[in-house]
Amino acid sequence: MNRETPFLLKQIERLAYLFLLFSLALGRLVALFFTAFPFLLIRKKPKKDFLFFPYTHKDNTGVITRFQIFLPLFDKDYFTYDIHYPCNMEYHDKIYFKSKSRAQEYFFLARLFWKRLFQTMKAGNYRAVFFQRGMFPLYYDQFYPYLEKLICLLNKNVIVDYFDADYGHNKKLIDSIAKTTNKVSVVNDYLFSYFKLLNRNVYLNDLSLDLAAYTKKTDFSNYEKLNLFWTGNPINAENLIYIIPILEKINIKSPLKLSMVCRTSAGYNSPILNHKIWEPNTFFELLNSADIALYPIIKDDEFNKGKVAYKSLEYGASALPIIASNIGLSPHFVAEEDVLIANTPEEWEKQIIRLINDEELRKKLGTNARIKTEKFHSVESTYKNFLAILLGENPAPLKNKGSI
Repeated sequence: MNRETPFLLKQIERLAYLFLLFSLALGRLVALFFTAFPFLLIRKKPKKDFLFFPYTHKDNTGVITRFQIFLPLFDKDYFTYDIHYPCNMEYHDKIYFKSKSRAQEYFFLARLFWKRLFQTMKAGNYRAVFFQRGMFPLYYDQFYPYLEKLICLLNKNVIVDYFDADYGHNKKLIDSIAKTTNKVSVVNDYLFSYFKLLNRNVYLNDLSLDLAAYTKKTDFSNYEKLNLFWTGNPINAENLIYIIPILEKINIKSPLKLSMVCRTSAGYNSPILNHKIWEPNTFFELLNSADIALYPIIKDDEFNKGKVAYKSLEYGASALPIIASNIGLSPHFVAEEDVLIANTPEEWEKQIIRLINDEELRKKLGTNARIKTEKFHSVESTYKNFLAILLGENPAPLKNKGSI
């Protein structure tokens, strides 16, 4: 029985995959038909303001920070909108992280394409359409923007949003999508430069966060043992590989500890390490008690250059003095004013010692980082520009004020 079960599962997977291919082929034919005859679906007058297509579930940070955080303000300003999530968090995790068979994933993808196809057909009922990455973002084997081309024929105000270098996974598809849509919104100047070659309407859409969730640091005194802080997932924890030995060396003369908030300790075992699993109460408690925040990046690659690390904004929102690599930061942070930059192990050691010994510098950096975060990344400061991007009312072009 045990030998037959894997074989049976394999056959079910193959049948499910064949079903997916057939379903996608049929769905794409329907999409191409309406792309050729869009007048069959075009509406003369929009019934609602905005239509949103997130790339994943509503609990995802990328979904929250890019548009979902503005929903209360939309309601306050009497805008009407619809949101079509591909799935919820539980279903997403079950399919992609815990499923013992890919058959469930294939059936899900087949259903999702048809679901979004019918949702796309109603795009003419809205003043603006906003989608993240792609209209069929969870599928890995696609090279032609079927749904994106159709939606841009049905609505002349379509925005695609990128908050990291997604083109690294499927450059042909992402480039085609960027060329097809009316506008592209991005998080930093690196993505701006990339997509400006594909679309002339590229705008800065800063990451947004709720400052009310963060306590502003006011005491920058040098206590007996300084508390340094890092948070991230186990994959990003590789960036601590040369930071921890540096801290252990500094600890001999200047006592310190490193609070590491992560799902696992990532294999690190150090006497200075205070590892905690991420939990809302624990996270904010540790963040509020920290003295210095660290954001190291080892790989100077496309993915890291194309993102703005949410954790760096959380550090800024908490008024923590930050030492960071020079990639993945807010485009508004200025070196030596809002953040200290370190790229090599020697630079990291120098900047950490410098910040440990200089209380005034810690206060200056923490205070300035909070001011920049309020000015460029709070809900209130980003809402107006995001609304302008949606409505086509002269949104702000990218202006990099930083010198990082």
